[in-house]
Amino acid sequence: MAFEANPLNFRKMAADPVLKSHAIEVHPHAIAKERGTARFHVIDVDYDDPTQNTGISSLLVYEGLKVKETIEVETRRIDELILDQHPARQRVALWIDVEGAEYGVIEGMERIRDRVQALHVETARRPIRVGQRTLADVSELLKTWGFMECGTNIGPATGWGDVVFVNETLIARLGWRFALCRFKGYLIHWTRGSAIAVYLKSHFPPLYRGLRKLYLWLGT
Repeated sequence: MAFEANPLNFRKMAADPVLKSHAIEVHPHAIAKERGTARFHVIDVDYDDPTQNTGISSLLVYEGLKVKETIEVETRRIDELILDQHPARQRVALWIDVEGAEYGVIEGMERIRDRVQALHVETARRPIRVGQRTLADVSELLKTWGFMECGTNIGPATGWGDVVFVNETLIARLGWRFALCRFKGYLIHWTRGSAIAVYLKSHFPPLYRGLRKLYLWLGT
């Protein structure tokens, strides 16, 4: 399930044959703490230019970014959607990249928190957008729900990036396999594997795809 509140992006995603071929459902909602409506700020970029960052619109305001328009969007809780549409699903993973509104998304998963195995969350040590809750707030909430912070690419210079949290029950069940997976993450970090991957993806796509398949196979 994918969610995109920006109508300009949603139309493209809904028509994308690749998403359809992978049976990915695309919904025009903003995921939040409460069901209702909210003001969504569509950032002014060229949405037909693939080099533009078209994914920076948000429920929260980023001072300094030019807003194309502010619209009313429907907000939904992720636990409500999962329980309504996929009630039999017992294992859920969340990738949360909502431009500063991540805390509200996590609050809205409370009723399925025991089903959530892992979360990949874009967040920040200090607020970047008006009203943004910080990494410390996110970590504290997830810790009380039984999640452990297991990896991050947030450095001292940037102060923002991605953090992975894993359900402690899953960690205990995986045992040595989880430890091996975590070591692989540290190894990629130490060898600057992410930067190498970005370079190969841009300059040598076939090599990148081959190495990526090998990397994923080694992790299974």
